[in-house]
Amino acid sequence: MTCFFFLSRKYAMMQYKKTLGAIMRKSPQSLSDLPLFSRDCRAARSLRGWNQDDLAQRAQVGRATIMRFESESGIPTARVLRKLREAFEEAGIIFETTKDGKRLLIDNASWLLLLGRNADQTVAGDEISVMEGADGVLVCVNQTRSVIISMAAHPRHGQHAPSYAKNGDKGVVFDVQSRAHPDYGRVAEISYSPNAHRKDDIG
Repeated sequence: MTCFFFLSRKYAMMQYKKTLGAIMRKSPQSLSDLPLFSRDCRAARSLRGWNQDDLAQRAQVGRATIMRFESESGIPTARVLRKLREAFEEAGIIFETTKDGKRLLIDNASWLLLLGRNADQTVAGDEISVMEGADGVLVCVNQTRSVIISMAAHPRHGQHAPSYAKNGDKGVVFDVQSRAHPDYGRVAEISYSPNAHRKDDIG
């Protein structure tokens, strides 16, 4: 039984490398267009705090497919790899490959706090922009729902302060968390990918 498991595992790894090699040969020449690797998938999930079910839902692929891919017991089709990578990119993760072949994951996501009675109107997938209101205070414009929503001022300190929304930002919301804030009461913290576009807007 142990021998059979070892041989099955060895065969699976051989098939994994063979399939991966075929995909690599068919891939575009640009380093940025290389397919997603299992280690990229695990690292990107960890960066976003997603479990395999979360990724499966966002990428619309089977959880078992992700589990086999991350354990390197099987590799998805090129189409599924693209869907997995797009799910991460829509969540603000940028994949870059250095000249020596190392893969870098860059967190490009931004966030903001929505205030007031319209705060709970924003959902994942909405397109938003950040602009100055009439009084010079930044506001969030939910372009999908045609509503202007008040937002909290830029935090003065904290490790996440540099990624807070800036004037002129545009993007697509990928996560919304409603919570109580000590200064503002009930707020909606949204995370978005700057300069992203909804899939149905891409021709």
